[in-house]
Amino acid sequence: MTNRNEKVYQAVSSAIVIGLTLLSAIPLLYAISMSLVNEQEWIERGGFILWPQNPTFIAYERLFQGTAVLQALGATVVRTVLGTALVLLMTTLAAYVLSKRNLPGRKPMLFFILVTILIGGGLIPTYLVVRDLHLLDSVWALILPGLVDSWSVLVLKQFFENIPGELEESAVIDGAGEVTLMSKIMIPMAAPAMAAIGLFIGVGHWNSWFDALIYLNDAQWHPIQLLIRNMFSSSEIGAQFNNAGQYNVLSPVNRVSAESLKMALVIIGTLPIMFVYPFLQKHFMKGMYMGAVKG
Repeated sequence: MTNRNEKVYQAVSSAIVIGLTLLSAIPLLYAISMSLVNEQEWIERGGFILWPQNPTFIAYERLFQGTAVLQALGATVVRTVLGTALVLLMTTLAAYVLSKRNLPGRKPMLFFILVTILIGGGLIPTYLVVRDLHLLDSVWALILPGLVDSWSVLVLKQFFENIPGELEESAVIDGAGEVTLMSKIMIPMAAPAMAAIGLFIGVGHWNSWFDALIYLNDAQWHPIQLLIRNMFSSSEIGAQFNNAGQYNVLSPVNRVSAESLKMALVIIGTLPIMFVYPFLQKHFMKGMYMGAVKG
């Protein structure tokens, strides 16, 4: 009876998970489908399409005709790569130092880190700091304010503390200094946790747009997400990307609706970061499990 109940439970659980997965895939399927239809099909089928009858890449061609999308993608890639690398560097250094139980002032430093998690500085004070540091209209305004992630410091610190102390002792006996110990032993062992943290940080940088709206007047460093936000709030996107003045003379087959352009830009802004996950999946899953269980 127990085995039967277990099988029923697993079947019901699997059905619920599969159903929720299919439901969560509908918005993505809608975005992909809408990005592949022309204006004529969009009008004929009522504007809600989950499977295009005559798929076309006109929306993507229109978006890449100018330089705005490529510039926004480039700015987002620079911000994500640079920001993730620097945050991981500073977070790892802080976590490794704080994992030393004999560190003078360790408890007060951990307390101040915890306070920054619970209490934020606020928008206006942060803006004033960024302005007074002369970071406005530069990519550093998007990176330096979040250079150290306090929550990640605590997680990675715990990970370092869970590494057996015998490894550190044997390395010290063999003549390893702090730099060698950290770079050759501790960081390689913490690679799964760093991969998980790096993925969260990278996705956060990729999806951020509000800080760019606040700190950047120059469109040179506007990320793709801010471009998406501006497109969704604009009422003239169709005419702008359908060859501007030629919009009215183009046939519906060669035109794309504003909705298709928006969905195409959403896909452009989503796929690059989605392609990163398969390369980090192994380390990500291992890091999540190891970070959740104290050894």
